[in-house]
Amino acid sequence: MTDHRWLRGRTIVYNPAPSSPVVPKPKRFHFGKIIWTALKKTCMVIGAIVLISAVLGVISASRSSRDAVPVMPKSVVLGLDMNGSIPEESGTSQYLELLNLGDKTLTFYKLLDALESAAKDDRVKALVFRVSDGGYNITQLQELREAVLNFKKSGKKTYIYSESYGGSGYGLGLYYLASAFDEIWMQPVGVVAIGGINAEMPFFKDVMAKYGVEAQFFQRKEYKNAMEHLTSNKMSPASREETQGLIDTLAKQLVEPIKADRQKISKTFDGLLNLGLITDEAALKDGLIDRAGYEDELFAMLRDSYKSSKTVSADYYASALAHEMSRADLLGGGESKASVAVIHVDGMIVSGSGGKSSPYGLEEDMATADDIADAIIDAAKDKKYKAIVLRVNSPGGSPSASETIARAVTWAMTEKKKPVYVSMGALAASGGYWISAGATKIYAQDATLTGSIGVVGGKVNLQGLWDKYDVHWESVSYGQNSGMMSMNTPFSASEQKQFELTLDNVYDHFISRVSKGRHMTPAQVESIAKGHVWTGQEAKVKGLVDEIGGLNDVLDQIARDNQLASRAQLSVVHLPSEDDPFAVLFSLLGVSSDLSLPQKVGAALSTVRIMHSSPRLVLDPSLPDLRG
Repeated sequence: MTDHRWLRGRTIVYNPAPSSPVVPKPKRFHFGKIIWTALKKTCMVIGAIVLISAVLGVISASRSSRDAVPVMPKSVVLGLDMNGSIPEESGTSQYLELLNLGDKTLTFYKLLDALESAAKDDRVKALVFRVSDGGYNITQLQELREAVLNFKKSGKKTYIYSESYGGSGYGLGLYYLASAFDEIWMQPVGVVAIGGINAEMPFFKDVMAKYGVEAQFFQRKEYKNAMEHLTSNKMSPASREETQGLIDTLAKQLVEPIKADRQKISKTFDGLLNLGLITDEAALKDGLIDRAGYEDELFAMLRDSYKSSKTVSADYYASALAHEMSRADLLGGGESKASVAVIHVDGMIVSGSGGKSSPYGLEEDMATADDIADAIIDAAKDKKYKAIVLRVNSPGGSPSASETIARAVTWAMTEKKKPVYVSMGALAASGGYWISAGATKIYAQDATLTGSIGVVGGKVNLQGLWDKYDVHWESVSYGQNSGMMSMNTPFSASEQKQFELTLDNVYDHFISRVSKGRHMTPAQVESIAKGHVWTGQEAKVKGLVDEIGGLNDVLDQIARDNQLASRAQLSVVHLPSEDDPFAVLFSLLGVSSDLSLPQKVGAALSTVRIMHSSPRLVLDPSLPDLRG
């Protein structure tokens, strides 16, 4: 028999249990140890912050010495490559710029400032734009075109190049911009599409009826046609009148400047517009373009014409100007500036806070009322801000959310005596106008869509759909109208009465707010309300807007009000921040911050909450797609 005694205590196979169990000693409560542990962790956090700050300082310093100082040549041709609308704010990069880290973003208003400076800058000899087809904001085109015309007044030549002006079939807006330039170039085989403006709207009532679905929406008043595509099978007379009026006004704003600034086609342009799509050879012959050539040929010509000049991009030039201005301020001992808070209201206005993602999972901006109201209140309390500017690009949204923002505007003006200006972008209608009406002064572009003083609300009734597929719903309720917003039954007479009372209440409040804010009688407001959408040009005539102009015009006014020579002396801060602080930190460290899972879960929960509890009242005009 083999003796296994030598294995004892040497392997995990044979280890006898101890003769008596070991009883652990009870732990004593050490208050001092807890304090010491907390102190150590606090020191670790502070140390980490100091370390990160030091690293960022080193990176910033090294970057400053390496490439943060753009050197401008003595003679330049200023160039811009445009591909769709240009962002109005820089997002995360505005923080990186303060630390001199990351690439500087060319925002739309930095571009306008650069063009204004270039007109006076002897180093800049000419201007050249390269544009792509589609995606342009018409109000941006209007401001940009004005900037180009002002540049031309300096006597310097301007050139524009594109493969096609509206290759997708809609190029009137792009050609409107091109007509401001001295020479219009187009690549051979390109087309000029100047076929006017077209609006189309689908109507779903009949196809919904086939599946037993009924849209029950009510509007205040006849021009508030946001849900007409669901409740009708054709355009109403009021809707057709309004849409045709918008198209006629916008077309006039585009066509008349083209005729005025492009003299060689001033008498023939109407006929060319009716042709719509014009080939390269015909466009050259008819005077729509000046040269049919390739991009390399354009730049070869520029090199020959401006032999000692280098082509410099607009973003590089803007950075050089910013550096030169900072250096001048530093050498001058630091110039006193007034600060202005520009608060952005982008997208549909909704209640709550927490960012700009759509609660329905759609890729669209949301203007969250609590965030915007808090930004207004904070800016009003901060003595360094001499004025607040609301930059509104919104079709409207929730009445209660709009009222939250409007109240913050009123509080800032009355309690803190802080002037609040509104600068309207492409769209500031319905709820977007609700929050604007009480401001100190309202600015809009000619093509801004605004007004739409009205309300629409209701629900979709799916009872017929369930009946078709033998789905039977049962309900248990407490309260006669507790099932008012159920999508499984139509409105009862009692439910509809109470629901429509809420529409009347919102409409009356809207009229009252505009009446007080614009110093008009309710009857005067009613005559231009009824849900009607107006262009900025029309809104000024009707008293809904004070001035035609962009954000820079507002800043010019604030500079004058504060006895400053120009808006260049204003320190402009864009609020509220749409950036996650961790995203900024990770951007600095060069790593990704994918926080999408909790965001998606939150969005899903928001969807459930909204579908079951929110009132379906909207101040949203839902205009047809206008293409030109």
